[in-house]
Amino acid sequence: MKSLAEKGPARSDATAQLLLLLARDTLSPELTATALNLMDQIQDWEELVILATHNASLPFVYKHLFALKPKSLPEAILSDMRLMTMAQTFSALKLTAGMTAFHRDCIAPVGACHAYMKGPALAHRFYRDPAMRSCVDVDILVAERDYAKVARLAHAQGYRFVLDPDAGTFIEHEQDLSFAIRHSDVISLFSKDNVHIELHRYIEKSTPIFPVARILNETHSMQVGDQTVQTLSTAWHFVYITYHHSRHFWSRLHWVADVDALSTHPTFDRQEVLKIATEVGLKPTVEAAIEFARLTAVPSEWPSVLNQTPGGIFLDAALRGLPGDSAFELESWDAMFLFDFGDQWQFDADRKFSFWLQSALRRMQPTVYQYIAKRRARPLEWLYYLENFAALFGNFKKRLSAQ
Repeated sequence: MKSLAEKGPARSDATAQLLLLLARDTLSPELTATALNLMDQIQDWEELVILATHNASLPFVYKHLFALKPKSLPEAILSDMRLMTMAQTFSALKLTAGMTAFHRDCIAPVGACHAYMKGPALAHRFYRDPAMRSCVDVDILVAERDYAKVARLAHAQGYRFVLDPDAGTFIEHEQDLSFAIRHSDVISLFSKDNVHIELHRYIEKSTPIFPVARILNETHSMQVGDQTVQTLSTAWHFVYITYHHSRHFWSRLHWVADVDALSTHPTFDRQEVLKIATEVGLKPTVEAAIEFARLTAVPSEWPSVLNQTPGGIFLDAALRGLPGDSAFELESWDAMFLFDFGDQWQFDADRKFSFWLQSALRRMQPTVYQYIAKRRARPLEWLYYLENFAALFGNFKKRLSAQ
């Protein structure tokens, strides 16, 4: 078993310990006692606030500090935290409003089979105070049979569709819209209020892992505002976020809050979660995430496990990412397997070939980036497949030569 990467020091001082401890919706009496002890050791409260801000955990940190009121925390810093938390809370409420508006305008009218995931949906399902969970967009998985209907309706309703996220350009022509709807794994769109919506065909990055039809058949119904929406079941949501968050090397602390919120929720069934994880080949990742969630609350164990156990490897990654600048995540990309896993220990060994093959088949599909580089009419789109096959074959030959 290897660590996810070797670059950058893993910070584990009192500030780091307190940040991970406070990155959760609620504190038990035991965690409260540990937190108070760590607060007595903090030398630089401004640094802690900066790190919490960069790591999307400031609302949690403020809530707990306001409740516990450590003597060494200057009132001025707590006041500043309050203002920043109010701004983040407003942003979360705006996203929730955008989510319900999108559902009312684009999902409900066509009766689309769907599931909201991560972000506001996860917060409303599992958090006591959903507005405390920082979010940047709304993610929704839509069944293939309904994908075009939802996308077309959203476009007709005035949502702006992103064509090139790198250049920040939007779709303006029917040919561009048609290509994006038929070939994009995920379409980014913005409402008139500038709420970012991501419309997903799949929920993984590049390797087919999750059975979309089954997931959409096992959703949980919940009320958000004036809308009844579907979200991932607890088990599927947990397996998914452990895949997603570990893929990003736990580089944001609100992801620590996610695994804590789900794993302590009354509907969390460890055996069901592990059963599903085994079925999709992600049992090692899920077991590591469960261990990681426990370790974040017991810093006394860090010296013996840090980077030594699966959960300790995730903990090491989270600590290396504390600066919040994504440097550790970006440095680690080159070592990823299929751009979905930090290392190959994260999935069942007998899945390696099937994951590689399925990933290769998906990469045969045309991409928006190809289309932007060379626009082709629909009858000539088969040339994109040919180009992708040539690129895959070339990469395969290079790998064989390197061996």
